[in-house]
Amino acid sequence: MARLLRDTASGRGGALFVVGEPGLGRTTLLRRILTLDDTVRAVYLAGAAAESGLCYAGLHQVVQAYRCDLPRLPAPQRDLLGHLLATGRQRPGDTGLAVGAAMLGLLGAAAARRPLLLAIDDAHLLDTPSREALLFVARRIAEEPIVLLLTAEHRGSAAGSALRPALTGVPELRLGPLDPADARTLLQRSAPHPLRRFVADRLLAVAEGNPLALTELPAVLSPGQCSGHLLLDDPLTPGERLRDTHLPTLARLPDPTRAALLVPAAAGDAPSGDLQRALELLGHAPDALLPAEEEGVVELRRGRLVFADRRLRLVAYHEAPTSRRRTVHHVLAQVLRGPVAGRHLAAAHTCPSPDVARAVEAAARDAEETDPDAGAELYERAAGLADDHDETARLLCLAAVCRQRAGAAEHVQMLLGKAMALARAPGLRRELAVLQARRPGAGGHPRTAYRVLRDAAGRLTGEPDRAARLLLEAVDSAVHAADSRAALGSAWQAYRLTRLCGGDLAEAAAVHLAQVLALRGERGQARELLLGQTAGEAARVLVGRAEVLGWLEEYEAACVLLDRVLGDPPAPHGGTAGGANPSQRAAALGCRAWIRLWTGDWHGARADATEAVGYAEQRQETASLAQGLVALARLEAAQGRVAECGAILARAAGVARAHGLELVMGQIAVAEGLLALGAGKYEEAVAGYERAGALARGAGIEDPSVAPWAANLVEAYLRSGRIGEAEREHGRFDAEMRRSGPSWALAVSARCRALLLEAEGHGTPGAVEAAFHEALEWHARGAVVFERARTLLCHGQWLRRTGRTPQARDALEEALSVFSVLGAVPWEEAVRSELRAAGARTGRTTCTRLTEQEGRIATLVAGGATNKETAAALFLSPKTVEFHLGNVYRKLGVRSRSELARTFDAVSGG
Repeated sequence: MARLLRDTASGRGGALFVVGEPGLGRTTLLRRILTLDDTVRAVYLAGAAAESGLCYAGLHQVVQAYRCDLPRLPAPQRDLLGHLLATGRQRPGDTGLAVGAAMLGLLGAAAARRPLLLAIDDAHLLDTPSREALLFVARRIAEEPIVLLLTAEHRGSAAGSALRPALTGVPELRLGPLDPADARTLLQRSAPHPLRRFVADRLLAVAEGNPLALTELPAVLSPGQCSGHLLLDDPLTPGERLRDTHLPTLARLPDPTRAALLVPAAAGDAPSGDLQRALELLGHAPDALLPAEEEGVVELRRGRLVFADRRLRLVAYHEAPTSRRRTVHHVLAQVLRGPVAGRHLAAAHTCPSPDVARAVEAAARDAEETDPDAGAELYERAAGLADDHDETARLLCLAAVCRQRAGAAEHVQMLLGKAMALARAPGLRRELAVLQARRPGAGGHPRTAYRVLRDAAGRLTGEPDRAARLLLEAVDSAVHAADSRAALGSAWQAYRLTRLCGGDLAEAAAVHLAQVLALRGERGQARELLLGQTAGEAARVLVGRAEVLGWLEEYEAACVLLDRVLGDPPAPHGGTAGGANPSQRAAALGCRAWIRLWTGDWHGARADATEAVGYAEQRQETASLAQGLVALARLEAAQGRVAECGAILARAAGVARAHGLELVMGQIAVAEGLLALGAGKYEEAVAGYERAGALARGAGIEDPSVAPWAANLVEAYLRSGRIGEAEREHGRFDAEMRRSGPSWALAVSARCRALLLEAEGHGTPGAVEAAFHEALEWHARGAVVFERARTLLCHGQWLRRTGRTPQARDALEEALSVFSVLGAVPWEEAVRSELRAAGARTGRTTCTRLTEQEGRIATLVAGGATNKETAAALFLSPKTVEFHLGNVYRKLGVRSRSELARTFDAVSGG
């Protein structure tokens, strides 16, 4: 539009049709354009529904605006326009061409004095002869300093089709909705009271990015509706401006059609056959809705009659009297089947009714398995029809269970609060307390959840299965709170309650106990428990088993289990049919991310952690979200991305503090320490690792895989010159690892011993070499490639300092190949520095870090896949694979697939 205005200075012009649905801001945009250029003569006019049947009423507005230029027209054209405006009819012999030419002449005469901007809003409401004359002008002003802007409502009606560019010959600008982020911002600003997120989500779904709807829908909500304590109207109530915008569309329809529109407006989304039966029962003619279809108000989509504009549905519904709406809902409850009939049954009754409440509750039970959100809403509506406080609280409790299954944590909190305020029966209050404890971050800390769940289990003396389930949830809460002692007690209780029963619950108890034992360093017992139980099919238990296997360095077996969980697509609505639900997938992806991080598949780890964070955010699973963020931060720290690591750690810390995730706080400290260690900021590294150590000791967590702080603290002490503290810390760590540590931890302990022997000055070269040799032997038994490369770096540094340059170069070059592929830039730079000191030449181009896509392709090709197989696996073309593979060869300095495979073998530990 601005370009069209600028062109008028050069004597050129043009026309543009701005189209969009009501409320998208056509008028606002047009009025803004009128203020852009004060060198043009701007005129704003608008079509009106009241004049759309008056011939040439639109031209009358235009001529009135430019009446001072009428004398400059040739007499025949001046007379023609005068007759049209006086009579509303053409004279005998006048044609549409003559009318258009007269209008073109008038605007041309006006533009001769000053460039023109003629803005005509709602052109779809102009009378047909006026609109045709203006379109005639619009097609002929390219060489005139005239800009003609017209707006029109976009609908699927015959009138709307007549304004398509192919028929008008005028370019079209179609306005679209706001993007989701802007829509949410506008909604929050427009609300009279703070909006709960789930309330905002409902409004956003109806508004569909429409600015007018985003400002009007929240304006009519009460404080209770904004906070979620009161149910929203269904359909939502439109604001006054939204109503006024859409009423003209309804006003163009015949009265019988407007009355019949209440049926699809109340139904929302129902099969057209069912709607037809409802229309018949209500006494409407079979073709009552035909005019609405012709006007584009409703349309048939996949066998369902729906409103083309969801906002118009709101207006059509709320324009009808309450009594008529209730009658329609009553009929729809008879015609429709399943949970949707329950919704209409609830809408047809406004007073408490135990019988209706029971019927709606039955509909909710039918819905909750396949669609927990729909089930929850029906339970809430049933609660509104109950006539007893405890019954209302019970139904709200059931609604909360459904919302929890759907991952709507904020909604759960509100429902449980309402139910607890109403409940009087002790048993119901205990049940509500358990549900509150299950909610992520309940009471501000998982310790609170642990106590409530443990106490609730203790009261269930005659229900061992239910008690065991509550105890297992208590174990999870205690682990999140970094209280392994409490977790161990509850895990043993659950194990004793279930070990004679067998089945999924017994397996879950055994896996939980194995997890806690492994956390506390009892690896032998944990291994025995896992071997004594056959892996079942429950996704959550499979993830727990895989986590323990990962700590036990059974990485391949762990990944096999995780692939079973992740092999199917996510189950719909958070259910279990068709695959793991999003919460389970988040946990599985997070677990696999850590395993890939340890075993050197950092590209895969980043992809898994990123996806895990997405699923966890979707379901508001705070523990999985924090774990995914920490895995990403660990990658950023190892790769030396300071800003990215800091931002992710800040976010993870916010989640952990808000929800009492003490275990995560320890892992955050480990990532901070690694970032500082790689940057050579050893005192900062000491501070981070000391914090992590204090948390781990306080929690009784001894497995180094969960938070690998001890060996890194020893190295940070050494680099800071604090040899005595390094020696004490190493003595403790070495003793623990020799008792039951994993091979990689024994390797890094031997590496620390070598560094200590050199730093203290009493170790002979033979003793130092023996310690490094022991470390590399332990590394050969495991698969933790980053730690192996760090050992090679330390070994190469020592070899260079002792004058054994050729051996130093061999160790350093092997370390370099690993760090380069991993993208561990700080460590790669340290190796290069050592190689330069050893007299080697180090080129930057051959070991540049691979991109995500290059890493995936290199991994598959190194594993033996052809270009075609790689392309199929990654949904790429073989040409794209060939292009990226060329970049991989260049960056890694290899010339063939066999060389590439050897490079990746080095990264995998040989």
